[in-house]
Amino acid sequence: MKKRFYGIKRLLAAVLTASLAFSAMGVTAFAADTVYQQRTHETVTKGVIYEKNSRMTTDGIQNIHVLTIDLTQSTLELKEVESTKEYGLKETVQKMLTDNGAIAGVNCDFFGLSGSYSASFGPVVTDGELISAGTSVNKESNQYAAYVLDEDGNSIFSYFKTWATFANAAKTIELASVNKVTSMVFPIYFDRNAADSTADLDKRFENLVKFVVVGDTITYISQKGETVSVPENGYLIVMSGDYYTNAASVFKVGDPVTLNISSTIDFDKIETAFGGGGLLLVDGQTAAASSIVASGRQPRTAFGVSQDGTKAIIMVVDGRGDSIGATHQEMADLMRTYGAYDAMHLDGGGSSTMAVKTVEDTTLEVKNTVSDGAERKVINSLGVFQTAPVGNVEQIVISPSTTHTQPGKAITFTVYGLDENYQRISLSADAVQLTAAGIEGTWNGFDFTPSATGDFAVSATYGDGLSAVSSLISCAQTSRLKATNADISISAVGKTAGIYVTAYDVDGFGRAVTNDAEYTVANPAIGTMNGNIFTAKATGSTYVKCSWGGKETYVVVTVGGAQKTTAPASSAAAADPMAGTVTKANDGAYYLNIAGALAASDPSKVDASVYASVRSRVRAAADSNADVAIYGGKCDVTTATVLDSMTWNGSYRFLNRGGASVVMMSAANGGIRATNASQYMKFTADLDAANNNNIIIVMDKTPSDFTSAAEADYFRAILNKYVDQGKNVFVVSCAGNAYWASNKDGVRYINLPNLWKADGRANTAYLLKFRMDGSNLTYEAVKV
Repeated sequence: MKKRFYGIKRLLAAVLTASLAFSAMGVTAFAADTVYQQRTHETVTKGVIYEKNSRMTTDGIQNIHVLTIDLTQSTLELKEVESTKEYGLKETVQKMLTDNGAIAGVNCDFFGLSGSYSASFGPVVTDGELISAGTSVNKESNQYAAYVLDEDGNSIFSYFKTWATFANAAKTIELASVNKVTSMVFPIYFDRNAADSTADLDKRFENLVKFVVVGDTITYISQKGETVSVPENGYLIVMSGDYYTNAASVFKVGDPVTLNISSTIDFDKIETAFGGGGLLLVDGQTAAASSIVASGRQPRTAFGVSQDGTKAIIMVVDGRGDSIGATHQEMADLMRTYGAYDAMHLDGGGSSTMAVKTVEDTTLEVKNTVSDGAERKVINSLGVFQTAPVGNVEQIVISPSTTHTQPGKAITFTVYGLDENYQRISLSADAVQLTAAGIEGTWNGFDFTPSATGDFAVSATYGDGLSAVSSLISCAQTSRLKATNADISISAVGKTAGIYVTAYDVDGFGRAVTNDAEYTVANPAIGTMNGNIFTAKATGSTYVKCSWGGKETYVVVTVGGAQKTTAPASSAAAADPMAGTVTKANDGAYYLNIAGALAASDPSKVDASVYASVRSRVRAAADSNADVAIYGGKCDVTTATVLDSMTWNGSYRFLNRGGASVVMMSAANGGIRATNASQYMKFTADLDAANNNNIIIVMDKTPSDFTSAAEADYFRAILNKYVDQGKNVFVVSCAGNAYWASNKDGVRYINLPNLWKADGRANTAYLLKFRMDGSNLTYEAVKV
């Protein structure tokens, strides 16, 4: 039997530096409209790009992970891999790819779910060598597709069938597989592509009998359960003891034998093959889903090739969580969007896993969110390999551990080299010269500790003229400290608990300072601190002062159910540098006032004269000493406003004035998507077109009150894009009875309370006043 296949020796292409792209889309790409998408691109190696595309659709968030492969790169290889520890052992995708030396990959074929061992369903051919094939797949109907690359470089996706028999002059027996080990009900062909001996098989199955075949002759028949070596120039036929006794005892040592393996594919002309699920695309058109393709939106994995054969696409779509998954049709549409002309499903559901080592990673990292909550162990993976040896440093890269820090808090810079194929090369701190521009501080290797506030960048130089500059880093004043848990209960003396502290700057960016903070126990008789770990010494209650950066916060620790003590108040937060007094002047700046909801939810509960006078007073304040007035909640005052204004009407509105973009959006139904998903497309398009330095978003619900925490995070990620562009971003919610303000990751979140309480009493009214002069902004919240 000729068993020559070949491994795909051409693969992936990628962009060197990570990039972030955001775009709005208003077309119906799938069953749901895609209204906005966020895309990141990272280099894996020359010829390999990893992309994450997070789309907001009218049905929810859809997280898509894509490896794009340039099949013209000669040093890249794509092949199926399995456990290096034991043949047929299930392992996670991350471990399997790591152990085999891959730089990226996904779960591959379908397999039996029960037990720690299994076999893939489809054929496996690597570097022209037939590794395994089963004879039961697609016998009754076309269910499991496979991909093959022939010796002429042609990619073929189809439903293949394989047959295998073994015979002497007296009898012919059917073989269940070539090197696929499952239940051992029927005999299998077994060679050194599986293992060097049957030791592992004999641990899993009792009383196996092995025929040793060399030169088309049976040279040895084992005893039941006897472990034998696999001949280098031959193979084994392995069967259960019962099968041998009942159906194969006519085979004898010295018998000439015939092995026949046939298939709907010509194994003699195949270079690479691996199995999958049903076909997705055939000649650019969506294929009918086979019976094993799960219906509805599910986590899915797919593989495809472009029409000209120069590009491969590997894709995972997350599902059963924050991401809604994809239907068969949606998966076909997605693969076609990314350039696939022919494609098939790989195993999906809880198996769907993509692991990648980008140039920024030191190890393979699982990039998608697996639906089981942890990686499922699978039988095989589709791996991407860079076969070129590591070359000389052609360029260097520098990246900070964060783009926001505080005086006294060290920031670590990662500096590494890349060869011509973008393979990562470690550099020592002694070999790199680092310089911080725009700020004072001290260096310790790759760690820099700023001693003042300000924006700065770090340049790195290496060797003969190679240099790189980091992204801009902001060092802002420490505003406050916060413990993750400010109230700790310890059950008994001798038990311990950890204290974890975060320092937030004036813009709301946090850095962990657990290992930097100083801890002082108010009553050492109750317990002691060792680093950030509190050890209980006696029953009682005390508090721990946590100090760093000139700020303190306190953690109450209670041992053994004692009465809890009271801790002092934490240090007051530092003043927001944007907050100040706003007084209208003829100074060329632009002034804007925002009022909350002036209308009562039930006007019948409010005295008419009080209703009119209070509303008029707040309305007069909003209309005075500003260029524009914004009424951010329901307003039933019908008299004309004095100023240019925009009034809440429950739908999307946009105002572009004086270097400020004011957006009104509704999340009344629990989120922007559920209320009107098209608002995503509208507000991002309007903000991008206006390109103003100041962005003010007025809503009827703050993001933390969205029904979906995932959507809240998605919305904040969009806002953070504008923060990263250096814009001033405010989210003003107009709901409830309380005024509050919070800075988080550079965004100012402020709530203006309703003018009227539910019982008809007048609430304390607030007015939010802005002064804007280019990128300079000052705001003030005043009681009216």
